[in-house]
Amino acid sequence: MMVLGATWAIVANMGLFISPLLRFWSLFPRMYATLRLASAYPLHRRFRMGLSVVMFSMVVFAMTVMGVITNSVQNSYADIDQQTGGYDIQATAYFKSLPDLSQSLADRGIDPAQFSAIGERSTTSVGVIQLSASVPRWSVYPAQIVDGGFLQGYGLHLSARASGFGSDAAVWEALRQHPDYALIDSSALPYRSPFPVYDPSVPAPSIVTVPAVPPNIEPENAFSMSGVSQGDKSFAAVPLWLTGPSVKQAMKVTVIGVVDNSDAAHFGLYIPRSPASLKNLTSISSSQTSPQSRTYYFKVAQGEDKRALALALGSAYLDYGLETTVLEDVIWQIRGPRILLSNILIGVVGVTLLLGVAALAITGTRAVIERRQQIGMLRALGCSRRMVWQALLLESFLVGAFGSILGVVLGVVLSRNIFAANFFEQYQTGLTFNIPWYYLALIVGVSLFSSFLGALLPAWQAGRIAPAEALRYQ
Repeated sequence: MMVLGATWAIVANMGLFISPLLRFWSLFPRMYATLRLASAYPLHRRFRMGLSVVMFSMVVFAMTVMGVITNSVQNSYADIDQQTGGYDIQATAYFKSLPDLSQSLADRGIDPAQFSAIGERSTTSVGVIQLSASVPRWSVYPAQIVDGGFLQGYGLHLSARASGFGSDAAVWEALRQHPDYALIDSSALPYRSPFPVYDPSVPAPSIVTVPAVPPNIEPENAFSMSGVSQGDKSFAAVPLWLTGPSVKQAMKVTVIGVVDNSDAAHFGLYIPRSPASLKNLTSISSSQTSPQSRTYYFKVAQGEDKRALALALGSAYLDYGLETTVLEDVIWQIRGPRILLSNILIGVVGVTLLLGVAALAITGTRAVIERRQQIGMLRALGCSRRMVWQALLLESFLVGAFGSILGVVLGVVLSRNIFAANFFEQYQTGLTFNIPWYYLALIVGVSLFSSFLGALLPAWQAGRIAPAEALRYQ
């Protein structure tokens, strides 16, 4: 409907678009005559021209929408560092927790210099309350106790920072120096009023297997932090109080950053591992009876083989039941089929462009046959073969140009609206709107070149028509 409506409006007012061109090229008599000939037939046969423009616009429109979405998929899924946070290997010890890696790696025959960063994450649940909230209440929320590479910026992407921190690096530096600072995931932030428009056609999160609250947390206990909303990039630092089931004195932490949780894989309150935090939250350290609650992450140094090191780690800590996973392989197993499917869809839509070129060539050939007497009259009045040939090529070029530009503009508008309406948010894809200008330029270029190729044969046929033969044609 967008393409049909826009084409109808443009074709009905085509004179408004052609008149400025004619005025400009009137300074060049030969080009003016060619342009006048090229625009005469489309202005007279507007329905046929409209069909040609719609045909081209529909193909370019579909390719533009698919190109924008595919580009977003490529940016979000094909960027391995973006998906893994910079880590290469993830490991879990199923028998018992690993000893201090800074010492035990060398003892087990692995050079620590082969890793540029090593991070450790322990998962538990804590009670949390925000006294500055309008209605303070205790809630249960996941807590991620992190150290090592996590405090250097690996594994986590910040979507907002507290006031006074000019960069993400400043946030990581503050977390390393202040054990009472913390981060929280973006799912804990409420939407800013007015709330998004409710759409009854959107399925519930449970239907599309998207968690509405963190895993294993009852909805009535889910925590929502006041003072910062979804989409905010800066906010005033928020103090929170944490406790556990066996803790008599609560621990105060100050939230100075928000972790991007658009992929639903980074739930929790991130607290730096330090003697102070473990001392105040004894439930965190004493509840780690299951080693699976502690996960290890390794960033391989430049030039090292990540897969060979993953096997070496698994062998060195075999008695700990260490299972290693190369994160890049996991990402491609999950994301690869989606990227391949997107590229296939682009190819299928691109094939239809060939059909559009063929249809344009057929339309041009029929136009030459129908206008045989008109072309003969033009030749008899003094128009050269070259002028007739150029006029028909320019006519096809104008149709292709209008169709291509219209398709790209409307495709970008629809794509922008799709992302603005948070269409992908319910699937927790983490896709962000990004226009692939190089790809759109390629689409327009291919479309214009295709329209030129499709008009070559009809233009050549028109240029060969002899005036006397054409005037005798019935």
